Amino acid sequence: MPSAPLLPPACPICPEAGPPPARTRLLLAALKLFADRGYAKTSIRAIAAEAQTNVAAVSYYFGDKAALYAALFTDPFGSLAALVPDFTRPGLSLRVALRRFFQGSLAPLHHGEFARQVVRLHIREMLEPSEQWERELEKDVRGPNEAMAQLLCRHLGLQQPDDDMHRLALTVTGLAFQLWSHQEVVLAIQPQLLASPEAVDLWAERLTDYALAMVATERRRRRALAASSSSAPNPSSPL
Repeated sequence: MPSAPLLPPACPICPEAGPPPARTRLLLAALKLFADRGYAKTSIRAIAAEAQTNVAAVSYYFGDKAALYAALFTDPFGSLAALVPDFTRPGLSLRVALRRFFQGSLAPLHHGEFARQVVRLHIREMLEPSEQWERELEKDVRGPNEAMAQLLCRHLGLQQPDDDMHRLALTVTGLAFQLWSHQEVVLAIQPQLLASPEAVDLWAERLTDYALAMVATERRRRRALAASSSSAPNPSSPL
């Protein structure tokens, strides 16, 4: 009989006390195996064995392997799209809005190894895309980035985002995604920077400052461009 799966500390889908129920064990086992092996090379039988349950439990709780796989992109940490109403709420200062974005998007890093497994799962999905990729791209990539672009437009006094505003929005959201994907690098060279929930929360504060600096730079660039255009001589005007 396989050994019981190791549960990460403060697992966000585990009960606070007692052994995890079968559905949770299946999610944890599927996360580990899909992240390590990929979707195609992971069987329902292997997941059931890792979770110490029977194959029928997968059908009972999820229906099939594809549905279990899809649940991993929503159940453990929720959806990045769910953050959109929080950081785009009218009346927020830009600092507060950006802080809410970074706090929400970095909160899963509080869970250590579990968060690293989720990152490996997403990287595998990008490299070996399944039907889930298009859903993730639309819901948790395109949607939040569009919302960030609209937020920045509002604070920079623009009606609609242009290419430079999309570049800025992708760079701002990319600050969080970079930390997600570089967890193991950070832990290898500066482990104290992710050693505690407080350390993760400090990242959210610093990334807010960095993002505000980029927004300020873009504002200055646009003002300088507008001033240059207004002072340029009009070739069609008479001498």
